[in-house]
Amino acid sequence: MRIILYLIASTISICLMAQTDTIVVTDYTKVMVSTDESSRTIPVTTLEGVSHAGFFLNEIPNGSIRICSENELFVWTNGMLLDVINECKFFDPNTFFSVAKSDTVFISFSSQATLEDLNCDLIVFEELQVIKDQVSLPRKVRSVFEEFTLISLLILILILGFIMVEYPSRISYLLEKSFTLKASAYEFVNTNFYTGASIYLLVFYSLALAFVGVYLDTLLYFKLFEQPESLIGFIFNWLKISGAIFGLFIIKWLVISIIAKLFRFRDLENFQLFDFLNFNLVLLVPALLFIIFDFVINDKSQSWISSGFMMLFPVMLILFVVWFTLKFVNNSSRKKLSIISYLCATEIIPVIILLGWFLK
Repeated sequence: MRIILYLIASTISICLMAQTDTIVVTDYTKVMVSTDESSRTIPVTTLEGVSHAGFFLNEIPNGSIRICSENELFVWTNGMLLDVINECKFFDPNTFFSVAKSDTVFISFSSQATLEDLNCDLIVFEELQVIKDQVSLPRKVRSVFEEFTLISLLILILILGFIMVEYPSRISYLLEKSFTLKASAYEFVNTNFYTGASIYLLVFYSLALAFVGVYLDTLLYFKLFEQPESLIGFIFNWLKISGAIFGLFIIKWLVISIIAKLFRFRDLENFQLFDFLNFNLVLLVPALLFIIFDFVINDKSQSWISSGFMMLFPVMLILFVVWFTLKFVNNSSRKKLSIISYLCATEIIPVIILLGWFLK
Protein backbone atom coordinates (compact mmCIF):
# COMPACT_ATOMS: atom_id res chain seq x y z
CA MET A 1 0.00 0.00 0.00
CA ARG A 2 2.87 2.35 0.83
CA ILE A 3 4.41 1.75 -2.60
CA ILE A 4 1.09 2.49 -4.33
CA LEU A 5 0.69 5.76 -2.40
CA TYR A 6 4.27 6.70 -3.26
CA LEU A 7 3.67 6.06 -6.96
CA ILE A 8 0.45 8.09 -6.90
CA ALA A 9 2.15 11.01 -5.14
CA SER A 10 5.08 10.87 -7.55
CA THR A 11 2.76 10.87 -10.56
CA ILE A 12 0.82 13.87 -9.24
CA SER A 13 4.06 15.74 -8.55
CA ILE A 14 5.36 15.03 -12.04
CA CYS A 15 2.12 16.18 -13.60
CA LEU A 16 2.15 19.39 -11.58
CA MET A 17 5.75 20.09 -12.48
CA ALA A 18 5.00 19.41 -16.14
CA GLN A 19 2.31 22.06 -16.33
CA THR A 20 3.18 25.19 -18.25
CA ASP A 21 3.82 28.09 -15.92
CA THR A 22 1.89 31.29 -16.59
CA ILE A 23 2.08 34.86 -15.39
CA VAL A 24 -0.92 37.13 -15.02
CA VAL A 25 0.04 40.47 -16.54
CA THR A 26 -3.29 42.31 -16.42
CA ASP A 27 -6.61 41.70 -14.69
CA TYR A 28 -9.16 43.21 -17.10
CA THR A 29 -11.97 43.03 -14.54
CA LYS A 30 -10.28 45.99 -12.81
CA VAL A 31 -10.61 48.27 -15.87
CA MET A 32 -14.11 47.41 -17.05
CA VAL A 33 -16.74 49.96 -17.96
CA SER A 34 -20.46 49.87 -18.58
CA THR A 35 -23.18 52.18 -19.91
CA ASP A 36 -26.07 53.72 -18.07
CA GLU A 37 -29.57 54.49 -19.34
CA SER A 38 -28.28 57.63 -21.06
CA SER A 39 -25.60 55.60 -22.93
CA ARG A 40 -22.86 57.24 -20.90
CA THR A 41 -19.73 55.20 -20.15
CA ILE A 42 -19.15 54.67 -16.46
CA PRO A 43 -16.40 52.68 -14.70
CA VAL A 44 -17.36 49.39 -13.07
CA THR A 45 -15.97 49.07 -9.56
CA THR A 46 -17.66 45.76 -8.82
CA LEU A 47 -19.32 43.09 -10.96
CA GLU A 48 -21.96 42.32 -8.36
CA GLY A 49 -25.38 42.86 -9.92
CA VAL A 50 -23.80 43.79 -13.30
CA SER A 51 -24.92 41.77 -16.31
CA HIS A 52 -23.13 43.71 -19.05
CA ALA A 53 -19.61 45.21 -19.01
CA GLY A 54 -16.45 45.37 -21.07
CA PHE A 55 -13.07 47.00 -21.64
CA PHE A 56 -11.14 48.68 -24.45
CA LEU A 57 -8.01 47.42 -26.20
CA ASN A 58 -6.04 50.04 -28.14
CA GLU A 59 -3.29 47.67 -29.29
CA ILE A 60 -2.61 43.97 -29.57
CA PRO A 61 -0.98 42.83 -26.28
CA ASN A 62 1.60 40.08 -25.94
CA GLY A 63 0.08 36.92 -24.51
CA SER A 64 -3.34 35.32 -24.42
CA ILE A 65 -6.62 36.52 -22.93
CA ARG A 66 -8.10 33.97 -20.55
CA ILE A 67 -11.84 34.26 -19.95
CA CYS A 68 -13.54 32.12 -17.30
CA SER A 69 -17.15 31.93 -16.24
CA GLU A 70 -19.25 29.31 -14.49
CA ASN A 71 -22.48 30.65 -16.00
CA GLU A 72 -23.23 30.97 -19.68
CA LEU A 73 -21.28 33.99 -20.92
CA PHE A 74 -21.61 35.90 -24.21
CA VAL A 75 -18.39 37.41 -25.53
CA TRP A 76 -18.73 40.41 -27.87
CA THR A 77 -16.28 42.39 -30.01
CA ASN A 78 -17.41 45.88 -30.99
CA GLY A 79 -21.01 44.73 -30.66
CA MET A 80 -20.51 41.50 -32.67
CA LEU A 81 -20.99 38.15 -30.92
CA LEU A 82 -17.72 36.25 -30.88
CA ASP A 83 -18.36 33.24 -28.65
CA VAL A 84 -20.52 31.75 -25.92
CA ILE A 85 -18.68 29.99 -23.09
CA ASN A 86 -19.37 28.52 -19.65
CA GLU A 87 -15.82 27.50 -18.76
CA CYS A 88 -12.28 28.77 -19.10
CA LYS A 89 -11.13 29.55 -22.61
CA PHE A 90 -8.05 31.22 -24.08
CA PHE A 91 -8.30 33.76 -26.88
CA ASP A 92 -5.58 35.14 -29.10
CA PRO A 93 -5.85 38.98 -28.95
CA ASN A 94 -5.45 39.06 -32.73
CA THR A 95 -8.85 37.36 -32.97
CA PHE A 96 -10.67 40.36 -31.51
CA PHE A 97 -8.93 42.83 -33.82
CA SER A 98 -9.42 40.70 -36.92
CA VAL A 99 -13.15 40.29 -36.22
CA ALA A 100 -13.66 44.00 -35.44
CA LYS A 101 -11.38 45.13 -38.28
CA SER A 102 -10.41 48.17 -36.24
CA ASP A 103 -7.39 49.55 -34.40
CA THR A 104 -9.44 49.82 -31.22
CA VAL A 105 -11.82 47.15 -29.97
CA PHE A 106 -14.34 47.04 -27.16
CA ILE A 107 -14.51 43.54 -25.70
CA SER A 108 -17.71 43.15 -23.73
CA PHE A 109 -19.47 40.39 -21.81
CA SER A 110 -23.10 39.75 -21.04
CA SER A 111 -24.90 37.10 -19.05
CA GLN A 112 -28.51 36.26 -18.21
CA ALA A 113 -27.35 36.21 -14.60
CA THR A 114 -24.57 38.52 -13.38
CA LEU A 115 -20.86 38.77 -14.12
CA GLU A 116 -19.81 38.11 -10.51
CA ASP A 117 -17.96 34.89 -11.43
CA LEU A 118 -16.23 36.44 -14.46
CA ASN A 119 -12.45 36.26 -14.64
CA CYS A 120 -10.67 37.95 -17.51
CA ASP A 121 -6.86 38.13 -17.51
CA LEU A 122 -4.01 38.74 -19.89
CA ILE A 123 -1.83 35.62 -19.52
CA VAL A 124 1.74 35.29 -20.69
CA PHE A 125 3.18 31.79 -21.05
CA GLU A 126 6.84 31.24 -20.25
CA GLU A 127 7.73 30.17 -23.76
CA LEU A 128 6.62 33.49 -25.26
CA GLN A 129 9.36 35.95 -26.20
CA VAL A 130 8.04 38.65 -23.88
CA ILE A 131 8.75 36.37 -20.89
CA LYS A 132 12.18 35.37 -22.17
CA ASP A 133 13.18 39.00 -22.67
CA GLN A 134 11.52 40.74 -19.73
CA VAL A 135 10.42 38.30 -17.05
CA SER A 136 12.24 34.98 -17.01
CA LEU A 137 15.92 34.63 -16.34
CA PRO A 138 17.60 32.67 -19.11
CA ARG A 139 18.46 29.09 -18.17
CA LYS A 140 22.19 28.52 -17.99
CA VAL A 141 23.32 25.97 -20.56
CA ARG A 142 26.19 23.90 -19.23
CA SER A 143 29.19 23.46 -21.48
CA VAL A 144 30.69 20.09 -22.35
CA PHE A 145 33.52 20.79 -19.90
CA GLU A 146 31.03 21.46 -17.08
CA GLU A 147 29.09 18.28 -17.91
CA PHE A 148 32.34 16.31 -17.79
CA THR A 149 33.24 17.88 -14.44
CA LEU A 150 29.88 16.95 -12.89
CA ILE A 151 30.01 13.35 -14.15
CA SER A 152 33.63 12.86 -13.08
CA LEU A 153 33.02 14.23 -9.60
CA LEU A 154 29.97 11.99 -9.19
CA ILE A 155 32.01 8.92 -10.14
CA LEU A 156 34.83 9.88 -7.75
CA ILE A 157 32.38 10.45 -4.89
CA LEU A 158 30.76 7.05 -5.48
CA ILE A 159 34.13 5.26 -5.50
CA LEU A 160 35.27 7.05 -2.35
CA GLY A 161 31.96 6.29 -0.64
CA PHE A 162 32.35 2.59 -1.49
CA ILE A 163 35.87 2.52 -0.02
CA MET A 164 34.74 4.28 3.17
CA VAL A 165 31.94 1.75 3.68
CA GLU A 166 33.91 -1.38 2.79
CA TYR A 167 37.28 -0.50 4.35
CA PRO A 168 36.70 1.77 7.37
CA SER A 169 39.95 0.71 9.09
CA ARG A 170 42.02 1.84 6.09
CA ILE A 171 40.23 5.19 6.01
CA SER A 172 40.85 5.56 9.73
CA TYR A 173 44.57 4.90 9.17
CA LEU A 174 44.63 7.47 6.35
CA LEU A 175 43.15 10.15 8.57
CA GLU A 176 45.20 9.42 11.68
CA LYS A 177 48.62 8.05 10.68
CA SER A 178 49.40 9.05 7.10
CA PHE A 179 52.20 11.42 8.23
CA THR A 180 53.56 9.40 11.15
CA LEU A 181 57.30 8.69 11.22
CA LYS A 182 56.86 5.42 13.10
CA ALA A 183 55.98 2.13 11.44
CA SER A 184 52.79 0.75 13.00
CA ALA A 185 51.60 -2.82 13.41
CA TYR A 186 48.82 -2.06 10.91
CA GLU A 187 51.39 -1.69 8.13
CA PHE A 188 52.83 -5.16 8.71
CA VAL A 189 49.40 -6.72 8.17
CA ASN A 190 47.96 -4.52 5.41
CA THR A 191 50.88 -3.67 3.13
CA ASN A 192 50.13 -6.27 0.48
CA PHE A 193 49.76 -3.42 -1.95
CA TYR A 194 47.69 -4.89 -4.79
CA THR A 195 45.02 -6.56 -2.71
CA GLY A 196 42.15 -5.28 -0.58
CA ALA A 197 41.67 -1.57 -0.04
CA SER A 198 44.96 -0.57 -1.69
CA ILE A 199 43.83 -1.47 -5.19
CA TYR A 200 40.60 0.50 -4.80
CA LEU A 201 42.48 3.48 -3.37
CA LEU A 202 44.90 3.25 -6.29
CA VAL A 203 41.99 3.34 -8.75
CA PHE A 204 40.53 6.34 -6.93
CA TYR A 205 43.90 8.10 -6.80
CA SER A 206 44.54 7.51 -10.52
CA LEU A 207 41.09 8.81 -11.48
CA ALA A 208 41.29 11.78 -9.10
CA LEU A 209 44.79 12.81 -10.17
CA ALA A 210 43.86 12.48 -13.85
CA PHE A 211 40.71 14.55 -13.25
CA VAL A 212 42.69 17.32 -11.55
CA GLY A 213 45.15 17.30 -14.44
CA VAL A 214 42.44 17.46 -17.13
CA TYR A 215 40.48 20.10 -15.19
CA LEU A 216 43.48 22.39 -14.70
CA ASP A 217 44.71 21.86 -18.26
CA THR A 218 41.31 22.83 -19.69
CA LEU A 219 40.69 25.66 -17.25
CA LEU A 220 44.12 27.28 -17.62
CA TYR A 221 44.65 26.44 -21.34
CA PHE A 222 48.00 24.72 -20.83
CA LYS A 223 47.27 22.26 -23.67
CA LEU A 224 49.29 19.50 -22.00
CA PHE A 225 46.66 17.00 -23.06
CA GLU A 226 44.37 16.62 -26.03
CA GLN A 227 41.45 19.07 -25.92
CA PRO A 228 38.29 17.10 -26.87
CA GLU A 229 35.11 18.77 -28.14
CA SER A 230 32.54 16.26 -26.92
CA LEU A 231 31.57 14.77 -23.57
CA ILE A 232 32.60 11.29 -24.72
CA GLY A 233 35.96 12.71 -25.77
CA PHE A 234 36.51 14.27 -22.33
CA ILE A 235 35.61 11.04 -20.54
CA PHE A 236 37.80 8.95 -22.84
CA ASN A 237 40.71 11.35 -22.34
CA TRP A 238 40.21 11.24 -18.55
CA LEU A 239 40.16 7.42 -18.49
CA LYS A 240 43.17 7.24 -20.78
CA ILE A 241 45.24 9.47 -18.48
CA SER A 242 44.00 7.53 -15.44
CA GLY A 243 45.15 4.31 -17.08
CA ALA A 244 48.57 5.85 -17.73
CA ILE A 245 48.90 6.86 -14.05
CA PHE A 246 47.84 3.38 -12.98
CA GLY A 247 50.44 1.92 -15.36
CA LEU A 248 53.16 4.12 -13.87
CA PHE A 249 52.37 2.60 -10.47
CA ILE A 250 52.84 -0.87 -11.91
CA ILE A 251 56.18 0.16 -13.39
CA LYS A 252 57.18 1.80 -10.09
CA TRP A 253 56.30 -1.42 -8.24
CA LEU A 254 58.40 -3.52 -10.63
CA VAL A 255 61.40 -1.19 -10.44
CA ILE A 256 61.25 -0.95 -6.65
CA SER A 257 60.88 -4.74 -6.36
CA ILE A 258 64.04 -5.31 -8.41
CA ILE A 259 66.08 -2.68 -6.56
CA ALA A 260 64.82 -3.86 -3.16
CA LYS A 261 66.07 -7.37 -3.91
CA LEU A 262 69.45 -6.00 -4.99
CA PHE A 263 69.74 -4.10 -1.69
CA ARG A 264 68.21 -7.06 0.18
CA PHE A 265 65.34 -4.98 1.58
CA ARG A 266 62.67 -7.64 2.03
CA ASP A 267 59.08 -6.62 1.16
CA LEU A 268 60.08 -2.95 1.20
CA GLU A 269 58.30 -2.30 -2.10
CA ASN A 270 54.96 -2.95 -0.41
CA PHE A 271 55.69 -0.55 2.46
CA GLN A 272 56.99 2.07 0.07
CA LEU A 273 53.99 2.08 -2.26
CA PHE A 274 51.61 1.77 0.69
CA ASP A 275 53.07 4.93 2.23
CA PHE A 276 53.26 6.72 -1.13
CA LEU A 277 49.57 6.19 -1.78
CA ASN A 278 48.49 7.17 1.74
CA PHE A 279 50.64 10.30 1.83
CA ASN A 280 49.59 11.61 -1.59
CA LEU A 281 45.91 10.80 -1.13
CA VAL A 282 45.77 12.92 2.02
CA LEU A 283 47.27 15.83 0.05
CA LEU A 284 45.20 15.29 -3.09
CA VAL A 285 41.74 15.15 -1.48
CA PRO A 286 41.87 18.73 -0.08
CA ALA A 287 42.98 19.98 -3.50
CA LEU A 288 40.05 18.12 -5.06
CA LEU A 289 37.65 19.66 -2.54
CA PHE A 290 39.00 23.13 -3.36
CA ILE A 291 38.39 22.51 -7.06
CA ILE A 292 34.81 21.40 -6.32
CA PHE A 293 34.21 24.51 -4.21
CA ASP A 294 35.63 26.76 -6.92
CA PHE A 295 33.58 25.02 -9.62
CA VAL A 296 30.35 25.46 -7.66
CA ILE A 297 30.94 29.09 -6.63
CA ASN A 298 32.63 30.62 -9.69
CA ASP A 299 32.25 30.67 -13.41
CA LYS A 300 35.12 29.48 -15.56
CA SER A 301 36.23 33.07 -16.24
CA GLN A 302 36.14 33.98 -12.52
CA SER A 303 37.96 30.94 -11.13
CA TRP A 304 40.24 31.35 -8.11
CA ILE A 305 42.63 28.77 -9.60
CA SER A 306 45.72 30.17 -11.28
CA SER A 307 48.72 28.62 -13.00
CA GLY A 308 50.44 28.36 -9.61
CA PHE A 309 48.03 25.59 -8.69
CA MET A 310 49.96 23.29 -11.02
CA MET A 311 52.86 23.39 -8.57
CA LEU A 312 50.75 21.09 -6.41
CA PHE A 313 52.12 18.07 -8.29
CA PRO A 314 55.89 18.62 -7.78
CA VAL A 315 55.32 19.79 -4.19
CA MET A 316 53.51 16.51 -3.40
CA LEU A 317 56.41 14.48 -4.81
CA ILE A 318 59.09 16.46 -2.95
CA LEU A 319 57.24 16.33 0.37
CA PHE A 320 56.83 12.56 0.07
CA VAL A 321 60.52 12.00 -0.62
CA VAL A 322 61.51 14.08 2.41
CA TRP A 323 58.94 12.43 4.68
CA PHE A 324 59.64 8.85 3.56
CA THR A 325 63.40 9.37 3.93
CA LEU A 326 62.92 10.42 7.55
CA LYS A 327 60.59 7.51 8.22
CA PHE A 328 62.91 5.01 6.55
CA VAL A 329 65.91 6.22 8.55
CA ASN A 330 63.97 6.11 11.86
CA ASN A 331 62.65 2.57 11.36
CA SER A 332 65.51 0.76 9.61
CA SER A 333 68.61 -0.74 11.23
CA ARG A 334 70.55 -0.54 7.97
CA LYS A 335 73.42 1.86 7.46
CA LYS A 336 72.37 5.34 6.39
CA LEU A 337 74.59 5.19 3.32
CA SER A 338 72.76 2.07 2.15
CA ILE A 339 69.40 3.70 2.81
CA ILE A 340 70.32 6.89 0.94
CA SER A 341 71.62 4.86 -2.01
CA TYR A 342 68.39 2.88 -2.16
CA LEU A 343 66.26 6.03 -1.96
CA CYS A 344 68.31 7.72 -4.69
CA ALA A 345 67.66 4.78 -7.01
CA THR A 346 63.94 4.43 -6.24
CA GLU A 347 62.70 7.92 -5.35
CA ILE A 348 65.13 10.83 -5.59
CA ILE A 349 66.51 10.31 -9.12
CA PRO A 350 63.06 9.50 -10.66
CA VAL A 351 61.59 12.59 -8.97
CA ILE A 352 64.39 14.82 -10.28
CA ILE A 353 63.84 13.50 -13.82
CA LEU A 354 60.07 13.96 -13.53
CA LEU A 355 60.42 17.50 -12.15
CA GLY A 356 62.82 18.41 -14.94
CA TRP A 357 60.28 17.24 -17.54
CA PHE A 358 57.43 18.97 -15.75
CA LEU A 359 59.14 22.35 -15.37
CA LYS A 360 60.42 22.22 -18.92
